[in-house]
Amino acid sequence: MALVDAKAAGASTSTVAAAPTVEHLLFLVVLDGVETPIHEGTLYGSAGGTVTVTGPGQLSADGLESVLVRGGGTGAGAVRFTLCADAAAEGVGAACFERCGAARVEGAREVSVSSCRAVEVERAGRVTLDRCRDARLRGGGALRATRCRRADVESFGGVRLARCKAARADWCGTVEVELCRAVDVRRCGAVTGERCRVVNAAGCGSVEVARAVINMVEEEQP
Repeated sequence: MALVDAKAAGASTSTVAAAPTVEHLLFLVVLDGVETPIHEGTLYGSAGGTVTVTGPGQLSADGLESVLVRGGGTGAGAVRFTLCADAAAEGVGAACFERCGAARVEGAREVSVSSCRAVEVERAGRVTLDRCRDARLRGGGALRATRCRRADVESFGGVRLARCKAARADWCGTVEVELCRAVDVRRCGAVTGERCRVVNAAGCGSVEVARAVINMVEEEQP
């Protein structure tokens, strides 16, 4: 860090906000089993693919077999994964996964996942899923899942599920379902929606799903 001499007497005492330091924009990338700090440039995977810093606090990972990204500026970094077999992000501000095999993210404020086979999300803010095969989500603010084969959701404030084949929501606030095949809802607040084949509900505040077979079942005792 550069040192600046104190201002001479009579000089202006106004201050200028310091630019982000390298440490504030640093990502830690685990690639081929090796952890490497990076704040600019490109890393190359042994089996192909790249990790590139595209801007301050922004990183892109493409075509890698396995990659884990941490940080990016005290949890403010944005990471995008495309066509990776196994991709994971921890402690980033925003994470986006497109056409990956396995996508895992923990502690991100915003998550977007599209056309991935297996998804695991923990302690996230706002989450959007589209066309994912198997999704498991634990702890978050708001979730919107569309056209997923299976979604297993627990402890989210608000959940919206549309055109999912099988979905389960447990200990969530509000749950909205539309055009889903089979939905299991337990210990949630208000459950609303329409045009689902079967909705099984237990221990919820209210259940109002139009044009659906609703089964009110007893909550399992521990």
